[in-house]
Amino acid sequence: MNAPGCFTNRVAMVTGAASGIGRAVSCLLRDRGATVIGIDKSSAMPDAINHAVCDLADHDTLNDTIDGVISKYGAVDILVNNAGFGIYERIGTSTIEQWRAIMAVNLDAMFVLAKRVTPSMVKRGYGRIVNVGSIQGLAAQGDVGAYTASKGGVHAWTRCLAVDLSEHGILVNAVAPGAIDTPMSLVNGEDVKRSPTFEAWYVHQRKIPLGRIGDASEVAEAIAFLCGDQCTYITGHTLVVDGGLTITF
Repeated sequence: MNAPGCFTNRVAMVTGAASGIGRAVSCLLRDRGATVIGIDKSSAMPDAINHAVCDLADHDTLNDTIDGVISKYGAVDILVNNAGFGIYERIGTSTIEQWRAIMAVNLDAMFVLAKRVTPSMVKRGYGRIVNVGSIQGLAAQGDVGAYTASKGGVHAWTRCLAVDLSEHGILVNAVAPGAIDTPMSLVNGEDVKRSPTFEAWYVHQRKIPLGRIGDASEVAEAIAFLCGDQCTYITGHTLVVDGGLTITF
């Protein structure tokens, strides 16, 4: 067992590793000793991260990518299912194509990844899986239906997978980020988390009790805890990282 916060001799696979929360957790695990494989359709990967270019919506290519990683490294100790995206549309203007595109990345790809990496975890009796959900999977607004449904599915599937894999020493948890400063803050070219409306209500009126948006590094720290050897008796849990947003009226 590694010392608390240390990931020496651990192989970690992180999706969506080129930006936002995925980039932050990839760098954190790397800096704490892990061999990190970042999967992203972008090639803008941090230094010392082993990069696999892959569109997670292309599940055949994703399968091949994972097989290549396992062939090279022997096993994956840690899987961080982070990649995801959303589309702002209400039901009247949204399409089934948009729904399916979101599900293909936000939910289906998590299944493909877990299906491929868990056999090596089962064989060794060790594994950590952290799925990145969202507070949108716990509460809702009207114009992100597919995204909300996908993240609700992430939280539910996390619980199911935790029970499924528990006998093999594999812990499965989720994090639910709130308002975090990432590229997903940009909607139609506007940074909605820095709009006057957001600042007035969420910050100054403290709808977010801590009075600020979060940083990707703060979510990364929560993920790293759930990935570490110090996490031994937590599974099937969703850790909310939102500055208190979901506890207010």
